[in-house]
Amino acid sequence: MQVTELKNEKLAREYSIRVDAKTIEKAMESQLKEVGKRAKIPGFRPGHIPVAVLKQRYGKSIMGDVLEQTVNTTSQDVIREKSLKPALPAQIKITSFEEGKDLEYTMALEVMPALPEVSAEKISINRYTYEVPENEVAEAIARVAEGNKALAEAPEGTKAAKDHVLNIDFSGYLDGVAFEGGTAQGVNLTLGSNTFIPGFEDQLVGAKAGDDVTVNVTFPADYHKEDLRSKPTEFKVKVNKVLIASAAEVNDEFAKKLGLESLEKLQGIIRQQIEQDLNQAVRSHMKKQMFDQMDKAYNFEVPARMLELEFNSIWQQVEQAKAEGDETLKDKSDDDLKKEYKEIAARRVRLGLLLSDISNQNSIKITQEELSAAIMQQARMFPGQEDKIFEYYRGNPQRLDEIRGPLLEEKAVDYLLSKITVKDQPTTVEELRKRAWEDDNV
Repeated sequence: MQVTELKNEKLAREYSIRVDAKTIEKAMESQLKEVGKRAKIPGFRPGHIPVAVLKQRYGKSIMGDVLEQTVNTTSQDVIREKSLKPALPAQIKITSFEEGKDLEYTMALEVMPALPEVSAEKISINRYTYEVPENEVAEAIARVAEGNKALAEAPEGTKAAKDHVLNIDFSGYLDGVAFEGGTAQGVNLTLGSNTFIPGFEDQLVGAKAGDDVTVNVTFPADYHKEDLRSKPTEFKVKVNKVLIASAAEVNDEFAKKLGLESLEKLQGIIRQQIEQDLNQAVRSHMKKQMFDQMDKAYNFEVPARMLELEFNSIWQQVEQAKAEGDETLKDKSDDDLKKEYKEIAARRVRLGLLLSDISNQNSIKITQEELSAAIMQQARMFPGQEDKIFEYYRGNPQRLDEIRGPLLEEKAVDYLLSKITVKDQPTTVEELRKRAWEDDNV
């Protein structure tokens, strides 16, 4: 094998690699012999077929595998011999090959930059502390009670009005033809809730139990189903019942209907949920402070391909946000946005490399239990499809890195947070939420 260095600039490396024909032929012969153990060719016993015969029959189909295996093996040999640490898999391009002649290819890659050691003792951040106000808990419980109103059938002949609940059957028609997804039975609809297509609920005001009502509406231009957007539609509606919702009284009995022992237990659970959300905001702000200081203190070149991949991922999200009418983006040109988000991409790559190095230096690992728990959490986001999620990861083990990477990064963050200087800073819940919003929109 002959290796010629073509480029050695900053983090970029490129090599021309020549593998002599004898090495290819030897690998080819080895592969053919393996095939010969199973091949069935008239006139020959399996395992005793001459290599020349096997080559004539299978040579072309095997050559691709031989080249791939040879390139993989020799390129890894070059990486090992030159003590390279690739940032991403190398880019391979075969430049010359004919049967019986040498194989020539180029290998281009970027190496990992020299990473500085993060001095945790030089990082100092604030941690917000807070008390959950009683009115927050009371308001949250009131919302639970609002969603659990008792429904009683209205007196016969009652005309439906705002805040009444109608139990209805309906079928939707486009140009007189029923369309998929436009039919349902026994649906409870609160008039004035604006949960249906604009104008739908208004046309049911005044209806009584047993009435048949024809509702004519036009689907919004931004409706989630593209084939229904801006389409005039007719709904045949059967009003089964007119129901009156009565507010649930918040007491121990109400808590028991929710499967809890008492109102005090419900209050404790609600408080815990509020604290979980607020604690996430506290942690996010701590991370941002820490990352800001790390980004300022440790500035180094990042691999260009890593930067490109990260930027492309961000830009895809930006373009989607623009398409959805994000007001924060409309006054900026694409050139300005790209400049801004390339800086964000560089920051993310730089911090990601530092956190990965911290994980390696301190033997931070993701256990199988942690990985399984993360997959389970993701599966819960798709009710009824949990088995498909598990099967996906079983069939695509390489995709586990998409879960393992963020988990490892969070553990590295936890490690740093345990080492840096943290000062408690009392604040109000309102101020904490405001700060969290600002952090999310930086």
